[in-house]
Amino acid sequence: SKTPSASIDSMTEHEAPAFTATTLTELAAQAIRHGMTWTVFRPEHGVFLAEGNGHTLRLKAQQLLDFEIIPDPPPKSKVLDHLYIPSPLVDKLFFGILPGYEPFHLPDYRIGSTTEVYTTMSSLDPTGSATKKIRDNRHPSFAPDCLFGFSDIIPLAAPMLRQYSSTIIRLPIPAQYTVGFLTHKEGFVVFRHRLNRFIASPRYVTERKDAGLYAPYIAFWVRDKYCELTERFPEWEDEVLANKQINNRSIEFLDACNAAWDYCTGHLCNLIRTYGQNFYRDLMAAHLKHAVNWWHQAWNRMRAGEARDNYGLRDYIAEGMHLYWDYLDLVVKEMQERGWSKVPLATLKDAWIVM
Repeated sequence: SKTPSASIDSMTEHEAPAFTATTLTELAAQAIRHGMTWTVFRPEHGVFLAEGNGHTLRLKAQQLLDFEIIPDPPPKSKVLDHLYIPSPLVDKLFFGILPGYEPFHLPDYRIGSTTEVYTTMSSLDPTGSATKKIRDNRHPSFAPDCLFGFSDIIPLAAPMLRQYSSTIIRLPIPAQYTVGFLTHKEGFVVFRHRLNRFIASPRYVTERKDAGLYAPYIAFWVRDKYCELTERFPEWEDEVLANKQINNRSIEFLDACNAAWDYCTGHLCNLIRTYGQNFYRDLMAAHLKHAVNWWHQAWNRMRAGEARDNYGLRDYIAEGMHLYWDYLDLVVKEMQERGWSKVPLATLKDAWIVM
């Protein structure tokens, strides 16, 4: 927006509010800095209330009514059943802290600076190969202090950043201006095709039998659920339609996403209870260790004329998802080296698919 703006904490007592413009983002940031959380957040009606740490921020109809610094904590307001923004988690992301999902026994990860990114990746991969790959793949034109953008690690580590009866947090999305496989239809389409091939492969059939998994299992559920979602919501594989609807996500759409999330979460929690609380952390780390290689390898394969079927979509993202599937055996090997050798191969692979 080209609307002039100013942060609240930069306003002087001589500035008339009527001649001062700001943005909702800046007000949200100011609330966070003062230790407040949103108890009322209804942008469609222009009504907002933030409280906490002895402070109160009230707005109505795009007008700042008051910004009070109160010596004593204000009376507790009625807790809403459904917050439009799950404040603690969004607040953490605002400060470069990736909130770990408690049922998966994940800690919070700091990714707010380049140094923190390297430290986090080193904690997940003590061998240092992931951090080295990130350093090696940085483009020469990047500024030394540039920050990385994360598309895939957030859904891996964080809870779904949306609450029921809310359309404010509009994830997951196929969206513009991102390169994550799970925000573009290239990733979805290639994932679906590779999943079908994987399920039908004789090797997987044998591994399922070795694991005693004779009945249709979780990988089949993922396949069938994906088909159901694409039939109900064609935007999953229609990026033009998805971008038109990006600010108009229906409750039905988001509830379907949440239901799938909840089912997958339940499956992974069962694995954690069965095998140990570090199971998901190690699975995530094993995936990330190899996932950081995709960009460089995808472009090399394209230059060498070795790219796989892209189904008429953008080559490099499609090839990247092919590489993700290529890494599956490496992920399984990494899990075994991390002490999960007693977990059946089919169970490890299914867990990666669900993740």
